[in-house]
Amino acid sequence: MKHFNFKLKLTALFIIILLFKIEANTLTISMESNFFQQKIITGTVHDNNGDPILGANIFIEGTNIGTTTDFDGKFELNNIEDSSVVLIASYTGFVTYKQLINFSENPIQNLSIILKEDVLSLDEVIVTGNINPRKRIESSVASTTLGIAQIEQRVPRNNTDVLKAVPGLWVESTGGDGPGNIRVRGFVGGGYTFVGVMEDGLPIFQGGYGTVPSPDQFYKTDLNLKNMEVIRGGTAPIVMQGVAGAVINNISKIGTDEFIGVAKLSYNPVENSQRIDLNVGGPIKNGLNYNIGGFYRIGDGAYNADYSLNKGGQIKGNLIKHFNNGKGFIKVASKYIDDRVNWNLPSPYIFHKDGSLGNVQGFDLKKDGFSIAKNDTEYSYTLPGGTSVERDLKNGFHSKVFTIGFEFNYELGNSWIINNKFRTDDITYNNDADLSTGISPLNPDIPYFYTDGTQVQNVENLNGNGLGVGTVLMGINNEYNNIVDRIELTKRADKNALTIGFEYFNYKQKSNATQALATKELRESPRILVPGAPGSGLLPIAFLAPGGISKTSGTENTYSIYISDELKVNDKFRIDMGFRFDNKSITADIATKEGSPIFMGGGGFTLGPDYTIKDDASNWAASIGLNYKLNEKAALFARGSRAYNGIKLGDYTADDANIDKLKDIEDREIYQVETGLKYASEKFTLFSSLLYAKVNKIIGNIFVPAPTGLISQSTLLSTRTISAEIETQYKLNDHFVFKWTSTLQDAEYTDFTFTGAPGTIVEGQEFDWSGNKAERIPSFISDLTASYSAKKLNGFVSFRYYSDRWSTAGNNVKLKAFSEVYLGAGYKFSKKFTFNVSIANLFNTVALTEGNTRGDQFIDPDDIDGTYQLGRRTFPFSVFTSLTYKF
Repeated sequence: MKHFNFKLKLTALFIIILLFKIEANTLTISMESNFFQQKIITGTVHDNNGDPILGANIFIEGTNIGTTTDFDGKFELNNIEDSSVVLIASYTGFVTYKQLINFSENPIQNLSIILKEDVLSLDEVIVTGNINPRKRIESSVASTTLGIAQIEQRVPRNNTDVLKAVPGLWVESTGGDGPGNIRVRGFVGGGYTFVGVMEDGLPIFQGGYGTVPSPDQFYKTDLNLKNMEVIRGGTAPIVMQGVAGAVINNISKIGTDEFIGVAKLSYNPVENSQRIDLNVGGPIKNGLNYNIGGFYRIGDGAYNADYSLNKGGQIKGNLIKHFNNGKGFIKVASKYIDDRVNWNLPSPYIFHKDGSLGNVQGFDLKKDGFSIAKNDTEYSYTLPGGTSVERDLKNGFHSKVFTIGFEFNYELGNSWIINNKFRTDDITYNNDADLSTGISPLNPDIPYFYTDGTQVQNVENLNGNGLGVGTVLMGINNEYNNIVDRIELTKRADKNALTIGFEYFNYKQKSNATQALATKELRESPRILVPGAPGSGLLPIAFLAPGGISKTSGTENTYSIYISDELKVNDKFRIDMGFRFDNKSITADIATKEGSPIFMGGGGFTLGPDYTIKDDASNWAASIGLNYKLNEKAALFARGSRAYNGIKLGDYTADDANIDKLKDIEDREIYQVETGLKYASEKFTLFSSLLYAKVNKIIGNIFVPAPTGLISQSTLLSTRTISAEIETQYKLNDHFVFKWTSTLQDAEYTDFTFTGAPGTIVEGQEFDWSGNKAERIPSFISDLTASYSAKKLNGFVSFRYYSDRWSTAGNNVKLKAFSEVYLGAGYKFSKKFTFNVSIANLFNTVALTEGNTRGDQFIDPDDIDGTYQLGRRTFPFSVFTSLTYKF
């Protein structure tokens, strides 16, 4: 028994020792396994000046392992399994950093990364209009990217002003924060006729519209913006329906894995404006991030006024969830805009046939505003039939916008990716403005009163000039509803990338408008004058003409399919092709006009029953591009495209629409052929293109004077453009960079004929303006900017030149060439605080960007030399200051 017990104890001891050994081995293996698995990379990211970069993207190439730097520029990556990896550090505006990391000697690596500022945009990647996001040198599209720094150097007065940095675009932004005009590549047509605006890859509004609606009123530039991409011609008609000239894509910030906050206080002592911007973003929990921001501002506008012309703001945000398997994300985004802005319209001046401008006595072109004074902004009148109208000019162009949408992106496998973007918009867009129409002496033989009943004294010398200005008080109420849904399937392989896209756009519109005539005095912030006896001084146009009232509604449905394919022939040569087919149906309900004018014994015009118009059309666009890489620094590109300017709801609901002519239009085509050179080195970049473009049978409007005011005539016209676009930068050293953009263009009408409408001053006369130069398009635009940056101090000076232009298609009145100087400086007190000051139009240049488009084409300059005229002038001198706080 003792012997057995001993064996038992020995066996037990052996088992215990064995188990201990197994456990020890297991522990060792586990420790060794953990040693090999727990590879960690830590470090910091700084710029050239040694300042930490907040929010830089840090990730392992070919994996889902990544993070962003914190406020001190620090980061940490773990759960790395491979023995060697490639680490990538990137940040907008800086050259991407790559480093091979080998863990064979040390499983914990600590890095100190310095990102060099990409002042020459060498690493700039273009997303818009490319199947595969590509660097500019690799793309066959003429493009420009504007980051926050470049936007601030523009010293923009409004959304449209920013786009003056883009070659090929002639931007008329002197309407203030109200609707702007963009003429791209010499194409005629105001507003956004050939320009599309997108936000995060979806159209903000259907392409092809002008002033009402104007897409620049439905997005706002603030700290929520990451950058802006602009593509010209090329793939624009494939990216967006009915857009041939350019597409502007505003790309918003999204939340990162580190909290990032920016606040900005702005003040303009000249315009008495104040603004606050705020943007914050960061993680909610693992894989779920947010970004939200907005602004609020109040100010008098570019010119002297006796009340705040601009007031309102925006709030905008998104939530993004990255799937745990690393194969995609879903993002929900929304924004709300409630913003009231002034639309600067023509101002009085003395015309000289040499192009120079003279001040009218009592009005200073360098500073005085011509919007009606606060005392008279609230008005009312009664239409024929007894309907009462109450309006307030202080409301200006008032936008209320609510949008909500989502984006879903997922890797399906076998290199296929699905992307679905969806958004719905609810927009109220009301317009109140006074449109000056003509200047004439007041009649000293009759009494005049202000609207409060006070009689005007010394009429013949009122304000030192004794002049009155005819004006139209316009009031328009608009409601817009949009639904846009875009689904894309993309397959990317080593030598081929294919995208198939489907888009649905539903647009609904309701509108009603009234107009009244008035006379105002000629002075800063003029008051309305009432002739004869006290009263309102207003005459509803509906008593004189049917154009004084209108009511319309309608629906536009567009179904689109598009295909883009990129083929990599070899390491140097790429071909890309795109095709888009659009089918659009329109239903419009338009109120008839009943009655006759009072000067013919009638009682004026009232709204009658609605009549319905239905139309539909199908059209297509195609584009093919080539990119040949000469070497690592230079590439040649070429592109040809066929686009169209299709039917749209606004063509049919316009008050002067010729419905029969609209239905007969079938070939409103735009052809573009371009070629160019792209070069990028560490010191010098050049992006250039030569273009030939032809535009066939687009709708043009001519404003013709008549005894009752202005009559708008629609006609068809065709044009051609030959142009060169250049964008170049030179880096002198680490502190100085020079940038030059320029456009040379020759745009002329190839077919432009019409006959003066009945009741106009040229009734029955036939006009042929074929061969004339396109109106309001300069032949040469140049923008030269010199920038300086150091650790604490930065600055810039910009010289901008615009050659002379014809005021109208009649080519009888020229607008004189002019130049402006802008400059600015900033000082970085710490990594949190920066102060900036900028000066716009340093020497207070006064020039016309728009002449009397409603009459210049029918006059002889010799006949009006030294007379009083109306035109839209450049913005005056102004100073902008801001204090930015990062947290």
